[in-house]
Amino acid sequence: MIAVLADDFTGAAELAGISLRYGLKVSLFTREVRDTGADVLIVSSDSRSMSKNDALEETARLLKALIELNPTLIYKKTDSVMRGYVVDELKLQQDLQGLKKIFYLPANPSLNRIIDKGHYYVGGQPIADTDFANDPEFPVSSSLVKEILKDPDIEVLSPGSSLPPNGFFVGEASQTEDVEQWATVLDQHTLAAGAGDFFTAILLQQFTAIDKPDPGLSLPVVYVCGTAYAAAVRFVQQAQPDGWVEYLSQDSILHPERLDQDLVDSCKYRLLTHEKLILAIDGKMIPEGVTAQDLRTSMAKVTQWILRRNIIHELFIEGGSTATAILGELKISELEPVNEWQRGVVRMKYGNLYITVKPGSYALPEQIRQLFS
Repeated sequence: MIAVLADDFTGAAELAGISLRYGLKVSLFTREVRDTGADVLIVSSDSRSMSKNDALEETARLLKALIELNPTLIYKKTDSVMRGYVVDELKLQQDLQGLKKIFYLPANPSLNRIIDKGHYYVGGQPIADTDFANDPEFPVSSSLVKEILKDPDIEVLSPGSSLPPNGFFVGEASQTEDVEQWATVLDQHTLAAGAGDFFTAILLQQFTAIDKPDPGLSLPVVYVCGTAYAAAVRFVQQAQPDGWVEYLSQDSILHPERLDQDLVDSCKYRLLTHEKLILAIDGKMIPEGVTAQDLRTSMAKVTQWILRRNIIHELFIEGGSTATAILGELKISELEPVNEWQRGVVRMKYGNLYITVKPGSYALPEQIRQLFS
């Protein structure tokens, strides 16, 4: 069995989709570890949305449970642009597993996210010049990998370099071939960590990809937009004039514990009329002093009310922390991954409900674009 510990839910789902691509049986849990006999056991800690102390405590708890299962590998999935408590969590895992070295490869060349000469580039731009500089919780102020990770002892290695016996290393990668080469240098003394491309390269060492049909969509559909990423915000704004968008009210944001009947009734009307709904947050309407956690809680409460009062077949959630908050509100801790729409966009089943999650910075599937266009 291969185990994966991811620091957010969309990252966990992304690796579930990659595993499905290779015909592997996958189990996906949120903040829980249980042996299901799956080929790949994936656990989301959601540590990226916690305080540092809570993140390390939760990471340690889940790692100890995974180590008890004696998997062949525990892969640490982090954000591809290194947001979160990356260094602290990796060093903690190294200590708990008693490993000599860490090899970290966050670049995703297949998504045009590369590391070259110690700098991180997204779409050809230094990462500090992109939307990631405005991240509300982990803003990026430098494009140098060592400065992003805030650890001068980390060594950045160019492709083709040998891996020293001890230390913390980050691999440069500008193309898929670089990532695949790095996968060949791993041994039993190395903690392997990084993004989706590196996990794919590791699976390629053992398995062969299979063809999978594209999933369909079954109405009614609720699409929850829980990200401030510019492309997602534009998509919602373009859909708003067609009558498919409902923005959270200020009352529902300030008092998530109290049902906003007008908001829920409006959502119900849109679903009865169109069988599709986009639930979003208007940045201009956020009251002063409201935190990102407050917004996630509000979105989770409203989503729960909608699902409780309407028959919904498909729930599409954009944003990892938002997905975790909604699943927590719905008391869902285990999902069955069934389809990969595209890289990072994975459809899972819980009872009669299909739940798809997507990172905010990834592209929307064409089927969703067509549904709301």
